[in-house]
Amino acid sequence: MPVAGAQPVDPDEIWPQDVRAAIATAPCDANGPSAMDGNLAAQLNPQLATKMAGHLTAYRMSCARVVVDTVRARGLNRHAAAIAISTVIVETGIMNYSEAVDHDSLGLFQQRPSAGWCQPAQCIDPVFATNSFLNGMEREYPNGSWNNASIGDVAADVQRPAAQYRYRYGVEAGDAVVIADALWSGMGRRVHPYASGRVVSARSADGRLEAFAAGADGVYHAWQTAVNGGWSEWRFVGGPRGAQLGIAANGDGRLELFALSDSTFDHMWQSSPSGAWSGWANFGGGGYRVAVGANADGRIEVVASNASGVFHRWQTGAGWSAWEGLGGPSLSRLAMEAAPDGRLEVFALSDSTFQHLYQTSPNGGWSAWEDFGGGGRDVAVSHNQDGRLEVFASSHAGVFHKWQTGSTSWSGWEGTGGIANAELATGRSVDGRVEVFAINGDTAVHSWQQRPNSPYSGWETFGTGGAEVATGNNADGRIEVFGTSQAGVFHKWQTGFSTWSEWAWLNGSAGPGVS
Repeated sequence: MPVAGAQPVDPDEIWPQDVRAAIATAPCDANGPSAMDGNLAAQLNPQLATKMAGHLTAYRMSCARVVVDTVRARGLNRHAAAIAISTVIVETGIMNYSEAVDHDSLGLFQQRPSAGWCQPAQCIDPVFATNSFLNGMEREYPNGSWNNASIGDVAADVQRPAAQYRYRYGVEAGDAVVIADALWSGMGRRVHPYASGRVVSARSADGRLEAFAAGADGVYHAWQTAVNGGWSEWRFVGGPRGAQLGIAANGDGRLELFALSDSTFDHMWQSSPSGAWSGWANFGGGGYRVAVGANADGRIEVVASNASGVFHRWQTGAGWSAWEGLGGPSLSRLAMEAAPDGRLEVFALSDSTFQHLYQTSPNGGWSAWEDFGGGGRDVAVSHNQDGRLEVFASSHAGVFHKWQTGSTSWSGWEGTGGIANAELATGRSVDGRVEVFAINGDTAVHSWQQRPNSPYSGWETFGTGGAEVATGNNADGRIEVFGTSQAGVFHKWQTGFSTWSEWAWLNGSAGPGVS
């Protein structure tokens, strides 16, 4: 079995250090590799275990990015993306060969025009070639049955190598998951914001979840000690008391945490991707709520509300802009999401009104506020597998739902039932279905899309009452749910595609109480 840095046991396999890497290649992105492609390659190289370890480059990352974006645009999930990435690792070491390597094989997937895969020019078009591969996958595994098969088996069944070489795709499956997951999760390009609240969670560059909880005496921090694994003890890190928290990833993969109380606004950040955290630095005056996301070019955007309205501040490249007023409802609860083209959208819900604004172009200026509905208790937003946004709001009458019917059009509000005066959170299952969680002082409930981009189930009991609910996604896609009360922080996690653990303390200890 090959290991990192070793030569293959079968000499016909293309390895990154092989002389065949000098064969002519075509660009995968017409604009060439981006700076973010190079940053991401550097972050992922130490995480890889087999033949790509240490050999990811900005060019190879740009090719992997185009493959993953093509899978996403087709409406498939990250398992399909990992299958495709495993295949191009084996076939070419993620190189888009523009001259034949073996007979008439061309492109990332080494597809042969003589076998009907593509015309020569199509073979080296990474979007066409990826779709051609996915067509083959869906022929071999109809009705989505590839979801229940291993990455290595699916890739081998599509590519049909000699029997003695089938094993290659399974060997690269683990690294393919690392690469596909990083790109799928937004480390490479479009980034979907993490939700804000008294408890927040985000994934470090190495795939481990990190969690922060705002107690009455300051902020506490815990993190997974292994990818998809157990949790550290809580660590007190100080900062504002009783804060609202927001978290985002910088363009280089470092997480940054923002903590807003009624009297101060501070932030802290990782000194390196997945590394240690800085001390606190002042970020502004006090306020009410905060939401944080990343522009399409990777720069963080911070939005905060107070009694005067909504304000924002953004990374300029070398530092931060000054605060700038946006107008909007005062004392509003905030949520942020990213449209399919990377434009950020902000939703602001107060006791009496609900308004919405959006960037008029990726990385650009902001629209005027638009009326979005009446007032309520809490707001949460997510995105469908096809990119359309889903918005949930709660009030004394239950939980309501509104969704994009197109890139700029919205449905009306639709009642879902649910519980009164709920705090809300959304999560996304590994297949792209949106899941919704609601908690009040008496109970917690849960609803989910029955298929990607489809209607929702009825509400089911998810636990007892609490103060707030939040979600995160493990590196393997399983949702992790955090529930808070005055007793501390609990969590519950998917044990499979649709099965859940029982509630438990995050790490065997209660952690900070959140009222």
